[in-house]
Amino acid sequence: MSGEIEALGGLVTAGLAADALDRPGGIDAAASAAAHHRCANCDAPVTGKFCASCGQAAHVHRSLIHVGEEFLHGITHFDGKTWQTLPMLLFRPGTLTRSYIEGKRARYIAPVPLFLLVVFLMFFVFSFVSIKLPGGDFGDLTPAEAAAEKTKTDKAIAEADREIKAAEAKGDGAAVGTLQGSRTALEVRRDLLAARAKGELASPMDLPGAIREAASDEDLKVNLGDETLNAKARKALKNPDLVFYKIQGKAYKFSFLLVPLSLPWLWLIFAWKRGVRMYDHAVFALYSISFMSLLFIIGSIALTLDLTVGWLWTLLFGASFTHLFFQLKGTYGLRKRSAAWRTIAMSFGAFMTLAIYGVLMIVLGVID
Repeated sequence: MSGEIEALGGLVTAGLAADALDRPGGIDAAASAAAHHRCANCDAPVTGKFCASCGQAAHVHRSLIHVGEEFLHGITHFDGKTWQTLPMLLFRPGTLTRSYIEGKRARYIAPVPLFLLVVFLMFFVFSFVSIKLPGGDFGDLTPAEAAAEKTKTDKAIAEADREIKAAEAKGDGAAVGTLQGSRTALEVRRDLLAARAKGELASPMDLPGAIREAASDEDLKVNLGDETLNAKARKALKNPDLVFYKIQGKAYKFSFLLVPLSLPWLWLIFAWKRGVRMYDHAVFALYSISFMSLLFIIGSIALTLDLTVGWLWTLLFGASFTHLFFQLKGTYGLRKRSAAWRTIAMSFGAFMTLAIYGVLMIVLGVID
């Protein structure tokens, strides 16, 4: 409690100090520099709206309203480049990547800031995502409890069958369709409960509960080649929810590793092509990962909203290959056949990169 009080006291002190400095009687270096027609940043003489030496604006704002203006400008403009870069990233990725490599950069967001922005947005969205799997999450149920729930579900299915027969007798086609849909959902629930009753995983979301059950066994053996790592792994298995939280945090902090992990694959498929440098591959990887991250954002939102329509997932899946094909073709000046086989090879490379990255994050999350 004392720590919170000290932090609050420090915050109040900082606020009072800032208020004192902001008063008219305080020292205003920016106003003093402006009065003498000198740059407040580098003290160079200023004759126009901007400093010829460092580029800073001659007039330096110092008002709370301007903070709001900068906030809105940052969201809606991002230096005026967002609305030029995003359409190019979505629909003309090859031209965007090639233009940036050739030095036409003033109109576009650089690949590194764009990558960081999209990755931050992706993990921000992930923090609100809740995946709804058919039949629910049964990871916290014991096999006996799952068996009891299965019995209740069997009774519900039998009741649904009676209602369907009654609706068919009345010739109510709309009611029959609705009831059959409900019955299908109940069948999925029954199958998942049956698996859980046998001690199997009913769904991927049951993994924490299954790990927790295994970790409760005092004779659980873990062999990672080092006793210190073994002790950390056993401790982590007793609280898998915390481990998954750590993994998510590590995935965000080390997301930049996706770029160096992707570079060997790009180097391999262009090893004999002249005029291509590793810098070109790095720019390609940054823009490509940014686009794929946007697809992950759309997919996670769709799962949260329970949008399981087939055409949406077909569209997202196809968009990833199509985007990769046109980015390869435009960036490296390839013919269609050459871009096609490289798209297949790079898709395999992307899968391997994600697998390696996932294993690294799991290891870091467990041993931390």
